[in-house]
Amino acid sequence: MAENLEQLDAKIAELKAGAEKATGEAKADLKRRLEDLRSTLDVAQQRLHDFKGAGTEEWEALKARAQKAWDDLSADFDKTKEKFKK
Repeated sequence: MAENLEQLDAKIAELKAGAEKATGEAKADLKRRLEDLRSTLDVAQQRLHDFKGAGTEEWEALKARAQKAWDDLSADFDKTKEKFKK
């Protein structure tokens, strides 16, 4: 999970650099989307941090929440990337 988050962080940075080339409403839209992605990534990173201190009973609940956060983050990134390509 940590490796996936690091890779996604790098991909978000790449999109952000590319978004600087956009203009007008497209640039504003991409900026908002990237800020949302960054917030979601921050939540996922916090959940990963929570894993490190979790006991056995907490593990399954944290695992499910982390997987949901990862799925949401990946889907949001894919949507933003696709929008940026247009």
